[in-house]
This record gives sequence, structure tokens and C-alpha cells, in this order.
Amino acid sequence: MHSAQDVDGDLPALLVPFGERLRQWRVARGMSELELATGAGCTARQVSCWESACARPTRSLVLRLASTLDISLRERNQLLQAAGLEPEYRRTGLDSPDLLPYRKVMDRLLTAHEPFPALVTDTRTTVLRANLACKRLLGPDIVGSNLAERYFGHSKTHELVLNWTEVGRAGLTRLRRLLRLHPMDEELDRLVALAETALDDVTGSVADCVPTDQDTRSPVLCPWFDLNGEVIRTVLVGALFEAPAEITLDELRIELMYPQDEQAEKFFRDLV
Repeated sequence: MHSAQDVDGDLPALLVPFGERLRQWRVARGMSELELATGAGCTARQVSCWESACARPTRSLVLRLASTLDISLRERNQLLQAAGLEPEYRRTGLDSPDLLPYRKVMDRLLTAHEPFPALVTDTRTTVLRANLACKRLLGPDIVGSNLAERYFGHSKTHELVLNWTEVGRAGLTRLRRLLRLHPMDEELDRLVALAETALDDVTGSVADCVPTDQDTRSPVLCPWFDLNGEVIRTVLVGALFEAPAEITLDELRIELMYPQDEQAEKFFRDLV
């Protein structure tokens, strides 16, 4: 267990009473009281009592409820704190000494991936780290920028992507999945709306942008870039830390870009 100082401060979220917050999550997941109770190993009557603030669950029950609701580590802490309990998961800054071994892993992976682009993003698609190839491809200001803002908010950026509709749909799908994990995150909600508007402008409707496991046009996401008249075909691969028990590591995603053909490979090797 850890003190509240170890977790990311989210005062508005912590002000929401436990019962209301539990109900919000249950409704967001489309679950009935009975379905939630069955998954958490309790009774529907207990869930009803908790939501109406007639009682509070034990620590173990809150964690079982959170697991059944499939919510993030950050949100599990907030649910615990709303119930008047100590948070379970630590959150330390990415540059903290405690995360040094994991930073080394990320940095080695980014460096080893040269001459091909690689970057690290958080749960809101903000770029936290990038290797040299990525900075040369996407610009020296890529670290600290937001990928959703960059591609959905600026037409000049997505005009460089030849298969923008496919890539944009995949990006919207990812944002929607992130919003499902964090349905009360107003910033993610704004980014989803931004992406939907951008795709409306291109495709005329986001009705076709229904989240799917993969785009039917390609086995995986393969952005094609128009760089000075040269078509550079790439393949994207995502990497995550396995079963993290720390909030910062839980919210990281490493994105690796590979060349799809010899022309793209030569372009990246010449770039670096």
C-alpha cells in the first residue's frame, strides 16, 4: 500500500463519492448489478447498497470490483480512495530513480531500433521519448507533442500520409479504446471528438470508423508517407510492459516503425 502522495493527484475525481463512482463505471461497462456482483464474487444486493452509499466494501472487494470492471491502475487507486482506503499502486515520475531500470530498457530499445523510428507515448498519446530517426522523420519537436493533436488537428501533417483514411481510422479506434479505459477523462474525450471531426472532413462520416481488431485492408497498420515525392511504406509495432504494477509503466506504449520494403529501408538508413 502507498500513501496518496504516491499517486497522481486528481482532485475532481477523488471528490466523487464511492457509490456514484462505482455506478458510473458499471454503467460505462454496460453491466447490470448482478453481472458486476457475479464477476466480483459478491451479491447484487451488496452492489446496490454500495452504490446507494448504505455501506462500503472492504479493500479486497474494491480491488475485485475494479478487476471485474477492467479499469486502469490509476482508476483503481481512485476507486480505493473514494472508499476511504489507501491506494494500492504507486505512481512515480518517469525520470525518478525507482524507474531507472525500466528507462534503460526503453532507451536501449529505442537506440537498438536505429536507423528506424521509435517513440514512447503515454495514455493520452503524448510523446515522452523518441530516438534520433524518429526526430529526423517527424521533427525535432516530436517529444512533448501529442500524436492525436499532431495528426488530427493539423491537416498539413496528415497530408504526408498517403493512406490517411486507413491510418486515421486506426488512430480513432485506438483513441476510443483508450477512452473506454478512461471514460471520465475529459482530455481523451476531446481528442476522440477531434479525431472524429478530422475524419468527417476526409470521409464525410465517421460511421465507418467502428473499432475493429484490425483494418480489413491490411493485416496490421502500415502507414505510407509521401516524403519529397518518395513513397515510404512502413509497418507499426506496439510494445508494452508485461503486467505492470506501477501506474506510469502501466500507461506507457512503445511504438516501433519498420520499413516495409527495400526502398523504405534505404530511405531510413540514408536519413540517419
